[in-house]
Amino acid sequence: MQTQTKYSVRKKFTVRWEGKKPASAGFLLAIYSMIYHLNPERFYTNRTYLTQWLLEDTLVITDNDFENCDETLNLLSTHPLKNQVVDITHNPYPDNKIPTNIDPILTNNFEFWLQPKPGVYFFPIFLWMFSLRANLWWPRFVMDAGSNKTQKVMCLNNNTRPHRTYLFEEFQRKNILDQMMYTFANYRVLPGESLENRQMNDGFYGLGHAVYNQYAVNLVTETVIDQSWISEKTCKPFMARQIPIIACGPGVNKFLQDIGLDMFRDIVPWESWDNETNSTVRLQKIADFTEQWVLSGTILDDYYRVLDRVEHNKQYFHSEKFRNKIMIQMDQFKPYTMTSIEQSF
Repeated sequence: MQTQTKYSVRKKFTVRWEGKKPASAGFLLAIYSMIYHLNPERFYTNRTYLTQWLLEDTLVITDNDFENCDETLNLLSTHPLKNQVVDITHNPYPDNKIPTNIDPILTNNFEFWLQPKPGVYFFPIFLWMFSLRANLWWPRFVMDAGSNKTQKVMCLNNNTRPHRTYLFEEFQRKNILDQMMYTFANYRVLPGESLENRQMNDGFYGLGHAVYNQYAVNLVTETVIDQSWISEKTCKPFMARQIPIIACGPGVNKFLQDIGLDMFRDIVPWESWDNETNSTVRLQKIADFTEQWVLSGTILDDYYRVLDRVEHNKQYFHSEKFRNKIMIQMDQFKPYTMTSIEQSF
């Protein structure tokens, strides 16, 4: 049998009662569970938070496991643990290319918010964790920025990707890069950083850098723009009290609006590109609008005109009401119902 990777110690948590409570008021059932991973030679990001849903020891198959599908299928065929869950929330893995019939599947693909599918549960891990102010992976992640903005548009790009290169070249051609805080490989890094130490900055993954306090608009270039997947990048403008422009897969703005966030469609005309399936056309429309807005000279006036809505986004993003909205499918992901637990006594 393969030696299995596991997370530290068993985690104790409490099952919350649903519906009618048992006669003994305040009775709580302590459950212990552990999550296991398939390949001890592979690195896995922290998933201990899943134990609040997984009431038995469970094998969690991740998007990392599908880097070598043949090896994964072979390990699965002989694995003794039959409680299995596929979790592809951490990275943009195409849901329709999962080489196994295992369910349930946890996905961060917001298409499943719009069109639910049996056996698939929409788990927006980044929205959930940052709404809770929970730091699951990155140390010293700063969650807040002020609203005293003095500058126009920021667009931070660490890794080069085709869509980020496209926008960079468009803004370069339009000659407006000097009017934006646009970081890009071999072009510009954040003030106080260098190409050598930028990833070591304490605020690299959070809002710790001063630019988040200074810039009114955050043009987010997501990790991918051909999938319905969002990361911490999309969360940042809401946490930082900014107006967002999101370069992501089709439908992202409608999704964010559906879950209750103000996408400022009276200012940012995202409806003109949100359903565009041609990524190049979508990016071009975003670039053209950004140019027009920057050159108009109205960005800061527009920001302060809707500052109450920006603040509402911030407060709502961190609210229980927001989490109840986005986690509605995960609320249905319960291996044990209260009835089955009561019947065991």
